[in-house]
Amino acid sequence: MKKTLFIILCLSTVIAKAQIKGTLWDVKGIYDIPQYKTVSADSAIGIIYRGLTYKGKAQNVFAYYATPGTLSGDRSKDKNLPMVILVHGGGGTAFKEWAIMWAKKGYAALSMDLRGNGPGKKHIDGGFDEDNAQTPYFTITPGINEQWMFQAVADVILANNMVRSFPEVDVNRTAITGISWGGIITCIMTGVDERYKVAVPVYGCGYLLQGSSMRKGLLQLNEHDRKTWVKQYDPSNYIGKTKMPMLFLDGANDPHFYLDSYAKTYRLVKDKNLCIKIGLKHNHHYGWANDEIFAFINSYLNKTTPLAIIGEPELKGNTITAKVRSVIPVRNAFLNFTRDTTRVLMNRKWESVAATFDKDHINAPAPPPGSTIWYLSLTDDKGLQVSGPLQFIEPKL
Repeated sequence: MKKTLFIILCLSTVIAKAQIKGTLWDVKGIYDIPQYKTVSADSAIGIIYRGLTYKGKAQNVFAYYATPGTLSGDRSKDKNLPMVILVHGGGGTAFKEWAIMWAKKGYAALSMDLRGNGPGKKHIDGGFDEDNAQTPYFTITPGINEQWMFQAVADVILANNMVRSFPEVDVNRTAITGISWGGIITCIMTGVDERYKVAVPVYGCGYLLQGSSMRKGLLQLNEHDRKTWVKQYDPSNYIGKTKMPMLFLDGANDPHFYLDSYAKTYRLVKDKNLCIKIGLKHNHHYGWANDEIFAFINSYLNKTTPLAIIGEPELKGNTITAKVRSVIPVRNAFLNFTRDTTRVLMNRKWESVAATFDKDHINAPAPPPGSTIWYLSLTDDKGLQVSGPLQFIEPKL
């Protein structure tokens, strides 16, 4: 399909409640529906939309947009669709297959590239510049518009503005999910853009200077820039403001986001569920392939069966008990624990023992002596997993 001219969707301000006001991103243009052009069209539509000012001119952002109608070739059937914004992680791009995956589930889905690239990870005119294809996550420059994190978050806000303006989208049924660095941005977004109804950060969390692989990059900054970055961009400064339900999904041995910082982050959120998987690998495809993400989002946007929820466990003598709320029958339950004291949490070895489920409670033996961290988990008859809150026995955690 031939490139079209930029289409001005609307020159007026987006009329929507948002927490953006008063934040770092409360700047000119952030409330507007961005101009965009279509650059390709097949099962997913390739779009370039306008971002905020970058290096003296409007930045360009590439994205793939997919709906049931783009898949079938009949856009007339696209009506009243729930919407999801998909945010990639480090080394990622606008994943066409990710958008298509959600379109097959009946969603309008947009996956944008936050690195200045288009198809094939080739740089586009006016896109964010990376030196040697390395994303400058931690750069603090004199001009905030030159900072990658500022532009990345703004790109997601503007993507939300744009997709919400599409006539086939139901603006009352919107979600966001992100992988790794996209999970970090998702966590920030929950406290900056309240228009989403539900959010799922995968891997990503806050308190990055305290317990994550990002600590290394932050320590390479001088003290002033490090404090500035943490103040401006650590999700812990934003996520506590959210009112939307969130599912936190991570691996017990994730190599980038450690469980101590993960727990500190989710404790800031009132309405939450947890899914911590032993052995979960860290990459985009393993991240978005978790069925719990769709089940959680869909339960809020389409009123389908919700995930089970495990309450706060109680340890009485030699028995752990926790209340469970589950509509779907529970297949099995486990006590998961580590007796490892290795300093880096991602290197600790985990063990699991079977627990019992009786009506609406999990009952498990007390964690063995020497355990440093433990939590309960269950799997329902659909194979969906949820976890209870992490319990840290080790004093320093």
